[in-house]
Amino acid sequence: MMYSQQEYDMVRRQTMQIEAEKRALLRWVLSGVTVSLAASLILTGWMFRRYSMAENLIGSANERAASAENQLQQVKRERDGMKAILDKNSATIAQQNAVIDSTVPKMLSKAATPAELAELARAIYETPGHVIELPSIPPDKVLRAYRTRVDGQPHKYVLVAGQLDSKWRLYSLLIKNQAD
Repeated sequence: MMYSQQEYDMVRRQTMQIEAEKRALLRWVLSGVTVSLAASLILTGWMFRRYSMAENLIGSANERAASAENQLQQVKRERDGMKAILDKNSATIAQQNAVIDSTVPKMLSKAATPAELAELARAIYETPGHVIELPSIPPDKVLRAYRTRVDGQPHKYVLVAGQLDSKWRLYSLLIKNQAD
């Protein structure tokens, strides 16, 4: 079978048209792949930026948490120290109150010894204002100077009574706190 030149030209045109369509399709696919690749690169860069920002935020949050933990430990140590001081002061105040509560009735009934009165004078001096209230007038013989030792140091206290707003008060004054 023989083909004419026209048929050859027609087949060649069809082949060229098919090849042109293939190239156009390949161009569109290449353009789509290029746009997708560019979009994926932009998305990857954006995600990496977010990741690094999150990593920085996590790092700074961890530093703040560590700093807060250190501050918490320091505050706990300070609180424990203050609590120990407060407990010691509470024990001292309880001891002073016990001395005052046990000695004042003896003093008012004139049965207290000079050593007890010296401890009473010291306990009254260590109270705020260096004064206590009395239910009645104290005996005159207790209103004098008393010597005692505090932490190995000699101290001299004077008990002085006074009436203020119809209430008797007993003051303790520190006269001498060392041997002169």
